[in-house]
Amino acid sequence: MNVVDTLTIDAPRDRIFDTFADLTQWPRILPDTVGVEVLYHDGFNQEFTMTVLRPAGEETVHGFRYLRRPHQLELVQTTPPPIMTYMNGVWDFTTNQDGSTVVTASRVFELRSVEDGGPAGDEAQFAEKLRGLLHHNLTLFKEAIENA
Repeated sequence: MNVVDTLTIDAPRDRIFDTFADLTQWPRILPDTVGVEVLYHDGFNQEFTMTVLRPAGEETVHGFRYLRRPHQLELVQTTPPPIMTYMNGVWDFTTNQDGSTVVTASRVFELRSVEDGGPAGDEAQFAEKLRGLLHHNLTLFKEAIENA
């Protein structure tokens, strides 16, 4: 299943890219992010763990991000949220003629079956929830960047 959300931020692409790339800033921007540890970072590749607060409690993901400055960040979660068998994604950053930046977040995921700890309901229902979460997070990034 694929989920996409897009938002325009009134700031230069380089600044926006740098904000998304700096995982240590995420707890300040996203209140549900309660911990981040960057295990490896060489300017192009990042290995990290991130703990987020969800309705069922805290969950920690582990993954890698590939930084393609300044136009794209790719995410691969080797330890996805517990209800998923996998989740990967991309943030794309495109400059508009007026100097603002379009940020497009996309995620590809597969839910675990209910028998394996997945949620009740279907992937389409969950995709709408995930789309809402992506939009909420993009909005929080927009506010943090535009009000800095």
